[in-house]
Amino acid sequence: MKFTDPLIYFLLPGEKKLRTVWKVEKDGKKNYLVGTAHFFPYHFRISLKKILRRSKRALFEGPLDPKSMEQVVAHGSQGKGSLEIYEALDSRTLREIRGKADTLFGDPQVFRGIPGKAGSLFGDSQTLLQFLPRGEKPGDPVRAHFQRLRPWLAFFTIWTSYLKTKGWNGSVDLEAFELSKKSGKEIHFLETIEEQIQVLEQIPMERMIRFLKKVDQWDEYSESYVRAFLRGSLASWMSGTSDFPSRCSPVIDERDRVFYRRMKPFVEQGESAVFLGAPHLYGVNRMLETDGYRVEQIQEIEE
Repeated sequence: MKFTDPLIYFLLPGEKKLRTVWKVEKDGKKNYLVGTAHFFPYHFRISLKKILRRSKRALFEGPLDPKSMEQVVAHGSQGKGSLEIYEALDSRTLREIRGKADTLFGDPQVFRGIPGKAGSLFGDSQTLLQFLPRGEKPGDPVRAHFQRLRPWLAFFTIWTSYLKTKGWNGSVDLEAFELSKKSGKEIHFLETIEEQIQVLEQIPMERMIRFLKKVDQWDEYSESYVRAFLRGSLASWMSGTSDFPSRCSPVIDERDRVFYRRMKPFVEQGESAVFLGAPHLYGVNRMLETDGYRVEQIQEIEE
């Protein structure tokens, strides 16, 4: 650590050290495996720059450009909607959801172009009207939200809107992606946007309903998430997030194998930085160890 590092972190209170980093070595070839958070209230630019200075290429789960994000939103805005979720929630839960998520989107980091981003999620009637039959006015805006969006997009727009009320304006993935572009690294994606959409379609509706019903526990859940991620405690993070809708086999276990198969040729070359959502690190680390790699978590990235 440089002697100036403590001063930098003091002067930049929104900047934190990234501790979800594993060094992967075999036959003299070194790589970094980084557990990311798709949404987060802090930044990790200093740590990410250190990792990228030691890497020739950066690998990400899937495309992160605005056009790809718009494709995700366009698909999620088609179909019959998700009234089954709305109808499974009692009136108290619906009121709490509206209170926690009814806020300005600003510029969503992942679901760029979400309907209503220029106004209130549930209160912008002009935005709602474009999704309803001609002449029909929205009575219950929360119902209209579920009516117009596929289950996964209806859920994630609510969740990301809630996170924004708590100041979660960062994304480790996007931060690493932008820094990789600026530093001229090779950039590779391990999935296509079509594959990612297919995965989202497989999230069980029952898991979304169960998590929405726990709206009164969201503050405790999100704060615990932040503490575990900042400590780099993967075990605590895994146990504490098991109820989240996307923590299911189609999203985690099956994709772990896909990610590993596609990242392996780059890891064999060395000097690769692989950025995966933190839940994938447990499975991917085990696969690396089985193939003879030395996998070591590092709390401080050497300069």
